[in-house]
Formats: sequence, structure tokens, C-alpha cells
Amino acid sequence: MIKLKQLNNSCEACDTCLAPNFSVFNCLTDDEIAQLKMEHSDLSFRYGELIFKEKQLPAGIYIITKGKVKVSKSGFEGREQIVRFAKEYDLLGYRALLSNDRFSCSASAISATEVCFFPKDLIFRLIENNSKLALRFIKILADDTRNAEEKATHMAQKTVRERVAESILILKEVYGFEEDGNTINANLKRDEFAGLAGTVRETATRFLSELHSDKIICIEGKKIRILDLQKLERSANPTY
Repeated sequence: MIKLKQLNNSCEACDTCLAPNFSVFNCLTDDEIAQLKMEHSDLSFRYGELIFKEKQLPAGIYIITKGKVKVSKSGFEGREQIVRFAKEYDLLGYRALLSNDRFSCSASAISATEVCFFPKDLIFRLIENNSKLALRFIKILADDTRNAEEKATHMAQKTVRERVAESILILKEVYGFEEDGNTINANLKRDEFAGLAGTVRETATRFLSELHSDKIICIEGKKIRILDLQKLERSANPTY
């Protein structure tokens, strides 16, 4: 169940979320930013809870202020296909909202997660009054299209081992390392990792074990520690 925290107009995360380096909203005027702060809601989710569900109608958009989220789609025979992972300050739910369509994917927390929710009416009002914000969303949607094309090419042309290696690199880029500088700062079930790599659990586990045996990575429970980054990058075959 979604847990709605009390509206907090002086949320400590606001200034960070709206900072120039992070936010699509950094083109807004002071008055428009004040509207965002006034009309947002703070939501918190436990591990495994849905933020929004595939085929639901969007009520607004979300910015992650703490935690990690997976965005996934139900595939053949109900098998989960992970579209991407999201982290702090990433934006969620905007494509369905802007296209006035239902969510094509689900978003769920893979750690204790907090998000800021901005209602639909507020977002449309800001877009209508601020052409720079409209252009920002157009650019985001264009980037999404390019990324989807690249992912489709990789799925078609790369081997499963290459996709598994690439998925580890994606996790590194999204979540970074723990304090040791080698262990990826994410805990994923094998089914979740397989969904990211576009394969089944058994196959993903086999190729993870191969990379482990080759001393490219070290598997420790749900944790992945990179032992040889250059070999891992070569295994991902970045030439496509």
C-alpha cells in the first residue's frame, strides 16, 4: 500500500531536487518553483511496493528523492522485462502523462524509497505558461526514443553473455559503487537481473557464473563486485 506522508512545504529535498544539475524544472521562475513546493506530495514506499502500475491512468509525475526504483513491463507469459532502473533525482511517469495515455510500465521500489509527486494539473499549467519547460520535456522524450532504439539493437545483435556484462555496467553507471570502490551499490534478485538482460533466470545465472569463474566479477549473494572493469567492458562488446 502507498503510504502518503504529511505534506511538507519546507521539504529539505526541494532545493536539491530543483537544483540546476538535477532537475527538468530548473528553467522555472521563482514563482513557479514556489507552486511546485506548495502543491507537491511526499510519498514513501517499502521494498517491493508499487509506485504506479502498468495500464493505470497517470495522476501526475514523480521525482525520486531517496532510494532505487525498477521500471518494468509484463512480457510473454507474464514474465517481467525490466526497462530501466532509476535512482535519486530521476523523473518517473512523464511519458504516459504527456501522451494522455495509460502507463506502459510499472514502477516499484527496490529499496526504501521516497518520491515527490506533482499532480497532473500543476504540470500542464506550468508547461502551458513556460515554453522552456515544454522544450525540456520534448528533449527527455527524444532521449528516451534514442535509448529505446539502442536497447532494441543490443537485444537483437548481442549475445546473452554480452548482454549480461552490459547489464552489470548499467547497474554500475546507475547506482555506483559501495565504499570499497568495487561492489555495485544495488541488491537484485536473479529474476530482476535476468529481466534487465532480456533473458531467463537460469541463463543469466549461468553467464554470471562464467564471469565469476573468469575472475571478471565476484558474486556474493545478491551483490556483484567488479574485479576487472576492462575485461568486463570488453565482454559487453561496446562496438555496436
